[in-house]
Amino acid sequence: MSEVLDIHPGDRILVSRTDRLGDLILALPFVETLKVRYPKCRVDVLASLYASPILENNDRIGGIVRVQNDQLASSSHYKLDLEQKIRKAHYRVVVVLYPQRQISRLLFRCGIPARLGTAGRFHSVYYSHRLLHSRKANKKHESEYNLDFLKFFSDGPTVTIPAVHPTERELANARRILGDAGITGPFIILHPSSGGSAERWPIDKFVRMYSDLEQIGLQVVVTGSESEGATISKVGKQHGTELNQITGKTDLRTLAAVLLLATTVVANSTGPLHLAVAVGTRVVGLYPSRKIMAPIRWGPVGMGHQVLQPTDQECKCPPGQCRCMETIEVSTVLKAVRKVYDGIAK
Repeated sequence: MSEVLDIHPGDRILVSRTDRLGDLILALPFVETLKVRYPKCRVDVLASLYASPILENNDRIGGIVRVQNDQLASSSHYKLDLEQKIRKAHYRVVVVLYPQRQISRLLFRCGIPARLGTAGRFHSVYYSHRLLHSRKANKKHESEYNLDFLKFFSDGPTVTIPAVHPTERELANARRILGDAGITGPFIILHPSSGGSAERWPIDKFVRMYSDLEQIGLQVVVTGSESEGATISKVGKQHGTELNQITGKTDLRTLAAVLLLATTVVANSTGPLHLAVAVGTRVVGLYPSRKIMAPIRWGPVGMGHQVLQPTDQECKCPPGQCRCMETIEVSTVLKAVRKVYDGIAK
């Protein structure tokens, strides 16, 4: 049997990526490639309720099926409603990029003829077509692992850079928020959070970075959630620094617009870092020396970014107790920021 699927104009394709923000952003090249190769097909995306807004205002995405993962795991009524919704869409193909068991079983029950997923898992039985690859080796970028599924589709152009598209209204709202914070002209964003997805550079070093950037005459603003903002403010006061923050003032799409307007973004390995890349802003990414979190798998996609790690050696610290990130000096990050910022400003 040929591996390439027999897809016809008018067929509907669903791509499932129901985990975190950064993961969904790194699935976008695969999603858009399908639309480029099959322009007469509709390509929809199944995504978590939290991350799904980044899919909006994208002409290559036909529709968004939003999933509340907590409800999917706990409510049989919610699961049945979602199954009925997907059944009614009459998808010809579904590609399960994130092989979560509940989703895989639900899509099997929906009766979608071609169900693509990875081999080697207990729930691989729910797939009609299985891709034999292991991401655990961390040998290439997450976006490339997603593109491996193209072996089941016709040859053609391939999209390699993720793209998120803020609307003019969202950009206007972002400018208003920045204006209220006194930001005019080029500015740098510091995003100290990691969302719990990776070891992070200490907040006190972000505060020192903030002070150093201000001392050389650059405008800086801090982003994050409201609770993160409270923590950052507390650390700032301990260092005698009052930080200009817009924490808690942006939803996900407004944050994307703010990141687009920034000249440079400094962040840990986290969803907002990938969101900045997807709106076309260059970043300085701070990554731990753990293979599972390595830049080769999770680094910013494209050219012009800077990536910093504590060391080339594998971190041996217990998970959640890493002290290696503390060894990245503020002066080292400042140098990387100036290299990115000055390169854009010229």
